[in-house]
Amino acid sequence: MLEEVPVNTRDYGNLTLNSDNRYAYLVNGEDQSFTGIDVSYHQEHIDWEKVAADGVDFAIVRVGYRGYETGKLNKDDMVDEYIQGATAAGIDVGAYFYSQALTEEEAIEEAQFVCEILAPYDITYPVAFDWEITGDDAARTNDISPETLTKCAVAFCNEISAAGYTPMVYGNLRMALLKFDMRGLHQYDFWYAQYKDGHHPPEYPYELSIWQYASDGRVNGVSGDVDMNICFVDYRKQHEALKKIMGEE
Repeated sequence: MLEEVPVNTRDYGNLTLNSDNRYAYLVNGEDQSFTGIDVSYHQEHIDWEKVAADGVDFAIVRVGYRGYETGKLNKDDMVDEYIQGATAAGIDVGAYFYSQALTEEEAIEEAQFVCEILAPYDITYPVAFDWEITGDDAARTNDISPETLTKCAVAFCNEISAAGYTPMVYGNLRMALLKFDMRGLHQYDFWYAQYKDGHHPPEYPYELSIWQYASDGRVNGVSGDVDMNICFVDYRKQHEALKKIMGEE
């Protein structure tokens, strides 16, 4: 165990897998969790009113990505449509960027790219750094070290935080234990990816805020499969409290 990283204190015995294959976290019979999806242009056009009516509380929208071969920054074709539609339907919105940063400078560039796109919107959920192993021999990122990648994540998150958003790091068990050095990232909220096979709690032993538990979810208003998430943090409440402190309400 990594002494510097806060261990999980949540009782996963409170996790309930409902008949619709969605998780809830019940404490004394009260649901203390939030249901969400994460989306990119692959989902094409979405009927957000139907999504909201189907019990989805939040959506994490891909802002864009860096090409793993070229290193070019790209905006997701649907990001504006998704944020506007979800917000109009009363769904809380977060964001993520698919990074392939090789240096802290590239990670900062990515964060600034994200903040510029998000600036017109009221983002109530975190903005996440999503760096993944591509498995492609042509990827420019194949030889990045855990030390360098962790520095990239810190640089991205600090830039996001400075812009007034809640920073977050996304990763699966392999990323968290082998590719990142979580001792350098424990100050940021963690979005953990591990797809369930039946009813199984997360295997990650440390604190996490959002769990992406399925890639084959079904939600009214979304064509085809969609990633499903359960959130254990009331980010809307945090966001509203921060706005009051900042005098924005």
